[in-house]
Amino acid sequence: MRYRMEGASILTLNAQGDQFENGQLTWEDGTIVSVGPIDSDLQPVDQVIHVSHGYILPGLLNGHNHAAMALFRGVADDSPLNEWLTQYIFPMEAKLSPEDIYIGTLLACSEMIHSGTVGFVEMYFAVEQVAKAVVQSGLRGWIARGITGDRSSGNGALEDGLGFAERWGGHRLITPMLGPHAPYTLSPEMARTIGEAAQANHLGIHIHLAESLKEVDDLKALGLSPVSWAKSTGLLETWAVIAHGVHLSDEDIAVLQHVIGGIIACPISNAKLGNGIMPYPLLRKAGVAVGLGTDGAASTNTLDMFLEMKAMAWFQKLREGRPDQFRALDALLMATQGTAKVLAHAGGVLAVGCPADFIMVEARSAHMTPEQDVIANLVYAASGHDVRYTVVDGQILMAEGMISVFDEREVMAEATLRAQHLIG
Repeated sequence: MRYRMEGASILTLNAQGDQFENGQLTWEDGTIVSVGPIDSDLQPVDQVIHVSHGYILPGLLNGHNHAAMALFRGVADDSPLNEWLTQYIFPMEAKLSPEDIYIGTLLACSEMIHSGTVGFVEMYFAVEQVAKAVVQSGLRGWIARGITGDRSSGNGALEDGLGFAERWGGHRLITPMLGPHAPYTLSPEMARTIGEAAQANHLGIHIHLAESLKEVDDLKALGLSPVSWAKSTGLLETWAVIAHGVHLSDEDIAVLQHVIGGIIACPISNAKLGNGIMPYPLLRKAGVAVGLGTDGAASTNTLDMFLEMKAMAWFQKLREGRPDQFRALDALLMATQGTAKVLAHAGGVLAVGCPADFIMVEARSAHMTPEQDVIANLVYAASGHDVRYTVVDGQILMAEGMISVFDEREVMAEATLRAQHLIG
């Protein structure tokens, strides 16, 4: 079937910056077939969706997440990273059942659909349950089986990840990856084994690197930085999605220039855990691809990418001491095309032949009035609560603020019960 959404302003985010007042976007079989002004030459469609007083734009891509950790929202807030992980998160994760992870992932998907996210990069375990929830939600998922330990304790996880990749490779919505967790949770031997497996099976890597000063200091004894550690173990020899990248030297950035993939900034998580601010201008100058992500809701509390865009802009202005060094448009492009570039994904723009992954944001509200600068309003004034439609692969997941693909009230009730059991 062929569908058309029309009446709102359209921000294509293409290289020319094309925008259309009272525009239309037409799609079929999950692909955009027309975008532009409404005119008499448009072909008939099976269904027309009339919207107004808002903006149609590419959906947001969350480049780093641990979705099921939505069950841990609010646990041990205001704790340092190492204490937060070892004393609270890791012990609770040990109690998670596959069904917990399924429900927690659906809870996160509900929040992401509501706030305009059309796809996310995930690292966790029980990945069959994660994928089941993602497919049910209709979102896109780049899913990595998280791996920790050494060869004796970690091989089961690697085999699990490779089996998952074999079963889910080629799926329309799911892209399997491998998830070596971080230098502080992996032996070099295990990291090398994962790197070799990723190359042999043509899989991407999703890893935490250079997140905290403790991580950096611990590796100094070996004469390495987190980035050089990853390179030495072969983890950067394949497509790599690197979460955080807060503490980077000039030598690290020189290495990253040659990595296929890039860095995902998580400004709220990094700020909340006291880890610092990514050196975005240095990465941009070096031509390193940089996208945007939230991290899990256990550390950020919310998966709202609109809030993440604000934080990215605020912290970069603060770091540089110059408000003109990072613009609203930079933040919006990071959350769309930036993450898409790291993922080698065709999304992040509204153009013929691109995936029909888009959102409609309501503009008829006091905090979005007046419309002096549409991009500034979207980044600095809007929130995820302003999203009215979320469409992924041509499927309308949410219309007029109502999710249609699953019963979110039932998911929230079940998630509340499961969280109480895990935390209690």
